[in-house]
Amino acid sequence: MRVFPGLLILCRVYVIAALVIAGVSAPVVYAVIPWSMLLAYLYLEFRPSPVKDQAHLRLPCILFLTLSLPVFFEPLLGVWFSPLLALPVLPLLDHSLRQFASNYKSGSPPAFATGSSVREGRRPTELCLWLSLSLFTIGLVALALAGWSLLLSVALVSVYLTGLIVLVWRRANPQSLVPSHQSPAPVSAEVISRRVVAGNFIQAPVRLVNRSMLAGHLRLFSPYPWFSVMPSRLVLDKPVIEIEVSLKAPLAGPAPVALAAVFIDPWGLIKNDFTMKILDLFVIPRAKYAEWLARKYLETSRGGSQGVMTAVATSTRRASRRGIEFYGLRAYQPGDSARTIDWKHTSKLHEIIVKEFLDTGAESAVVAVNLSVTGEEEKDKVVSDLITTALTLARENIPSALAAYNHREVVRTTRLLDPRQALIGALSLVREITISLNPRRYLAVPDVGRLKANLSRLRQSRHASANKLAELLQLEYTALLETARQNPATAALNNVLAGVKGKVNVLIVSGRNHDAEALAFNEHALKSRGYRFLL
Repeated sequence: MRVFPGLLILCRVYVIAALVIAGVSAPVVYAVIPWSMLLAYLYLEFRPSPVKDQAHLRLPCILFLTLSLPVFFEPLLGVWFSPLLALPVLPLLDHSLRQFASNYKSGSPPAFATGSSVREGRRPTELCLWLSLSLFTIGLVALALAGWSLLLSVALVSVYLTGLIVLVWRRANPQSLVPSHQSPAPVSAEVISRRVVAGNFIQAPVRLVNRSMLAGHLRLFSPYPWFSVMPSRLVLDKPVIEIEVSLKAPLAGPAPVALAAVFIDPWGLIKNDFTMKILDLFVIPRAKYAEWLARKYLETSRGGSQGVMTAVATSTRRASRRGIEFYGLRAYQPGDSARTIDWKHTSKLHEIIVKEFLDTGAESAVVAVNLSVTGEEEKDKVVSDLITTALTLARENIPSALAAYNHREVVRTTRLLDPRQALIGALSLVREITISLNPRRYLAVPDVGRLKANLSRLRQSRHASANKLAELLQLEYTALLETARQNPATAALNNVLAGVKGKVNVLIVSGRNHDAEALAFNEHALKSRGYRFLL
């Protein structure tokens, strides 16, 4: 039943007029009932309150009016004709049901959205159960008291609700669109495919097709913490509705990504729990992608006398280096000077090749990598960070040294290498990154600089309490210093920096597990000595 605004106005006028007539014609003893109902109805209709609050209060009121009007007019119209007075109230009951359904709370996500084994399918809502129980109870009371007009009114409302349930059951679940062995779903998604590198954030629009012929309500729940959908609550008033999904792809993400969905009919009587496949997700490990980029770079570059030819960049890069010492060869890029063209290799390779020269004043870098990780996700990130760091240094022609360590010892240290050799060394270190630590919850990394500043201020104070606090902070600093000295990260950094002249950039690639405190201490110490420390 589609309720029009004009019809609703007429029905409201009818209810007010009927209650006034019932109050005037009823005996004085019973007249208080219709007048009280009239006041309650006017209060619910015209009070300024949210629709949500009105729906929860108006529905019981309209239901009571539908059943009580025939009782008020039974002395005037008789048992068989008085129930007909409930018919004009049915549009108001229909409207109240729709309002209630639009604010229906489906509660927490369906159990199957959280991994529990619960059968999907259709079932009555709490509202449907409440209406059924109320009508059954009132019908029993009317039968016991021989209230035949009330009993007929209950039968009339029951027939109306039964018709709605049958309509919803048939139209909201078109059996012809799904195989017989599957639970029919009223909504389906046009599945999309996405290929994404692990850890990357993507957003994509998804079209939902309303296979039902009812403007019901749809709630969507994500069973994954890394996957979300907006909006999560929809009114299916169109054949096709578009939503937006967003996700940050995990390393071990599922190939088909599905949402848990709850469909509720326009009257809130039947709900359908089902899963809906949204997209096919193909997650590329960050490590694999970074390794592919590095090997592609090595294949498309050739070493000169200093061992490197930079790859053709896919994005805008700076012009050729203008140092003195010959560094290598690379493909021509817009902006390169014609004086740097190597004509011999250009004629041999049938493409423009330019020379690069080493800028002796350029800064070098030290890459420190922690080879101990706590899980596959962390391993994938560390491998990716290590390769991309070395690849970036190679593309920028920055010499670098490697300092590798695990939770037990220093694994490898090198002198300053040309960028190409440093990239090859980083690729060889990838095989030594292993899952060798149990997942732990480490304390927050201390702020060494702030700790030393607090110590300095407290030592300048003459108060005994300040001196006691300074002693406690000194114990913390001493413990932090001893922990840093014993950690292999400190030894690896010291070994490499001892063989490097001048100030270099220190790049850290680590999962911040066993070496978190040591790195915090070394960061403060190296920055105070003029090194640039990049985490």
